[in-house]
Amino acid sequence: MRQWGPACLTATCAWLLLMVLGQAPIARATGLALAVLGMTASMRPMGLVASMAGGLTLTLSPVFWSQAADAVTQPATIVVAAFFATLAILSATFLLKRHELALGLGIALFAAIFWSQIGTEQSLRLTVLVAAWLLFLLTDMLMLTNPRPGIKPPQTPERWHLAGIPLLFAIGVLNDPLVTLFAPAILLALLLSYARLPGWYWLSIGVIAVAGLYLLAQTYLLAASPLLLPLGWRDAQRWLALGEYPLAQFGWAGIALGIVGLARLARWYPPLGTVTIIAFASYMLFGLTFIGSHREVLLLPLIIIQVMWMTYAVNTLSQWVNKTLRNEAGLWIHLVSALYIALPALLLLDILQS
Repeated sequence: MRQWGPACLTATCAWLLLMVLGQAPIARATGLALAVLGMTASMRPMGLVASMAGGLTLTLSPVFWSQAADAVTQPATIVVAAFFATLAILSATFLLKRHELALGLGIALFAAIFWSQIGTEQSLRLTVLVAAWLLFLLTDMLMLTNPRPGIKPPQTPERWHLAGIPLLFAIGVLNDPLVTLFAPAILLALLLSYARLPGWYWLSIGVIAVAGLYLLAQTYLLAASPLLLPLGWRDAQRWLALGEYPLAQFGWAGIALGIVGLARLARWYPPLGTVTIIAFASYMLFGLTFIGSHREVLLLPLIIIQVMWMTYAVNTLSQWVNKTLRNEAGLWIHLVSALYIALPALLLLDILQS
């Protein structure tokens, strides 16, 4: 309850908000709430109150909130496919004792059910869900293997970390090749975890990444109407336009918190800071070269990562205030973190007024 209680409570609040105010269908609201669950869980080490406020901030951000409606998906089939894929992995792992067979079987089963029943790809909700839980796995693994100095000794990654990363990566790439942009961050996180991984594991990650790059090129670069401008990053106007994207979500306060959070994360958790900034840079480069529609939605991982940085900034400030005022009970940590709730409150007010 201490670890998952805040995340479950935040996800429940997000589900109710999406259902009541956003008028989202039940399945869609559930999928988005599960994404909030994963992100809030990844921010739990940054403080109980701060993580809940961060989860609500993500929920009520304009670009995330826009996913409550205006699209057609097949969430029920996605859930069924994911269920049978997970069942296949567990069965092969515990009965056959073959981890590589388990991953391959789970990925193949998901792909078969997903494409045979839906027939279309690029479900934006599934992409958001995969991105949120991929970040959870990477964050949780790196905080376990590379803890803050002097707090606790480093440990080896859990089995479910190592099994979940390629599974989610493959599901994401099969649904939308844009998830391939997570490949550099995934590879770096696995290297920084110092896990002793067999050759077939690295081969599976490599195969998924190569397949994703091929699908990415086919979808965005080699199409009849290319959606990427390879030298677009040299245009100063595109940098300014991309800078307005996070500014429109949280204002200058969010930008300032994000910068502080990244700086402190890089100081106390260097591997996690490096991995998140690599993932952020990958999507940022895509945003600078993308010339198609729905750019704001496709760049949602940027906002998810920014919320993580903002939450860590709040945690850092609360720790500093509590240390300055010398409260051994940690009262100021919760009080300062509670001020963070003002941000989702303001976002909620904007929604109610629109």
